[in-house]
Amino acid sequence: MTWFTSRELSVSYAAFVSHLLELFYSEHCFSCPEARQALRQFATSRSDVIVVERDVATEKELELARRYRLIATPAIVIDGHEVMYGVPGATALAARVDASQPVTHLTGCD
Repeated sequence: MTWFTSRELSVSYAAFVSHLLELFYSEHCFSCPEARQALRQFATSRSDVIVVERDVATEKELELARRYRLIATPAIVIDGHEVMYGVPGATALAARVDASQPVTHLTGCD
């Protein structure tokens, strides 16, 4: 498992990533810290996952959230196309990740 903020993520990591999980959060979100913890616990058990935290308070991250058409935080975008809202359960998250097509490129990471 690798954990990055969006500023730290480089496209060069794409060759090592099977699944990209993007956590969209906001400072005033009551459930976001719990979602972050659940995602960290899940990701530490998986070597095929990279996690990027995206704070929607920044214009760049908010624009990406708009492109994904997110309607609430916390939101987890799996491989750029699958969305989960709220605090994810490990079993449900694993099922969604395993069913997802791995990323072939990273967006919004420059």
